[in-house]
Amino acid sequence: MVHVDDNGGRGLLMSLVDVMARVPSLSDRAGRNLVVRMMSAELRETLLVEEHHTAIGHLFNLAEVCQQSPERLSALIRIVSRIDHDTRAMVELRRVVAELTPLDLFPTSDRAKLFTLLAGVVVPDIADIYRVVAGPTAPSLYGPTTYAEVFRVLETLNAGPDGLPRPLVFVEHIAARVRTELAIELHRWNEAQAVSMNLLAELTAVRESLRPETAQPLTPAPGSPAYLVLQLRREGPTGEGFRLSHWRQLGRPSPWSPLHGEDAVGTLDEIKVRVAALIEKVEDDWAQYSPDIRIEWVLDYENLNLDVDQWPWENDAALAQPMGCRYPVVVRSLERMAARKYHREWRQRWAELTGQLGRAAGLAHTSTCRALSGTDEGLRELLTRFNTERGLVSLVLSAPPRPENAGRDEVAAGVKAGVPLMLWHRHDCGSPEFSDVVESVLHGQDELHVLERVRLARNSAYAEGSGRRHVGEALTILYDDPERIVVPSQPGPPREGVAVG
Repeated sequence: MVHVDDNGGRGLLMSLVDVMARVPSLSDRAGRNLVVRMMSAELRETLLVEEHHTAIGHLFNLAEVCQQSPERLSALIRIVSRIDHDTRAMVELRRVVAELTPLDLFPTSDRAKLFTLLAGVVVPDIADIYRVVAGPTAPSLYGPTTYAEVFRVLETLNAGPDGLPRPLVFVEHIAARVRTELAIELHRWNEAQAVSMNLLAELTAVRESLRPETAQPLTPAPGSPAYLVLQLRREGPTGEGFRLSHWRQLGRPSPWSPLHGEDAVGTLDEIKVRVAALIEKVEDDWAQYSPDIRIEWVLDYENLNLDVDQWPWENDAALAQPMGCRYPVVVRSLERMAARKYHREWRQRWAELTGQLGRAAGLAHTSTCRALSGTDEGLRELLTRFNTERGLVSLVLSAPPRPENAGRDEVAAGVKAGVPLMLWHRHDCGSPEFSDVVESVLHGQDELHVLERVRLARNSAYAEGSGRRHVGEALTILYDDPERIVVPSQPGPPREGVAVG
């Protein structure tokens, strides 16, 4: 938060205390505490206002907390006016608060867009950035702060010699420290503001000054990976609804900080339409960069056997083509992402898997475990192998992971043991055709990646048509990278969703 340590700010603060002392609802301790509780409820934050044995001391503490953000000052006006209405003291209180609240330099809608882009982004040296941008005489930061608070303080400061508002300089510093796609969006936002102020040349100069000679190019090279990560879970008491969450990242996967989009809620058919719209959107947004788009589904055990790779990639009823034919499509374990107790072995086996794929075209047969029995003895044997053979990095199920099949327990065993790659057929894991595909996908000696072999198998199935029941039509691969987590281990309240029906 921002600490006001200049004489002007302190004078205005005392003016606020003086006028608050004349407001009837703040005249006694019970009234002041009631206002604090009502403000906390409206702002959805706990306001820590220290009590004092004198009324003026208590009011000073309340005023000091309120002046730390315009939102708190506005909430103070709203809450007190509900109790005291239009008294003479309220008129004076509004005047003093108006003097404490800076005029908006940027439109509310533009500011909201910026903070949406920055939601969830962590920049460790934000205090250092603030000090560089604000200058040595600016108000100090203390304690945890937010982008909105820093932005608001910078709006109150005079521009530098080049005339560029300090919030725009701050955004440039943030853009220089984040992933490619977010940096592009932040630059677009900044450029729009600079153009409206006729300061584009000055903004460009600042941007160039922040670009180190060794920096990677802002625009990703053609063929760079780009990820669309989709999470699907059941929603509502009937079990007929689903919640779709999604994340996207263009460019190198490190650092991994994907942009989280808005959730959608609907039936499975409605979700399919929404997914196709998201794929169409990234195709449109990323076309100029020619990336290698990869689609990943984060699913819980209940939905792990869904045929998501067969869902259409675009909303074109005349020619519905499965997304698994166009893109590498994999599933990932929701339960494992959310349980850090499984992450140590997961990371170890992932390192072994990527090491093998980097050294050779296929995996060693000794690194693949084929589940052979759905009995309790077979499951114990599977768990024992995982505990004794640390080089096992892939698992082939003996049955689909449906609740009534052994495949569900086998997947759970693999998830807990950190196995990053699993393969199964959604209907029959015992057919000779499936065994042949497993051999070619996991142990093939061509130059193709494992995921590309799966994609080509799905294309072969599509070419033959659904009547032939080609094994590639129901082939699922779990390919789970522990470095790219989208589900927090300590999830907060669910985001609001939008109905898609």
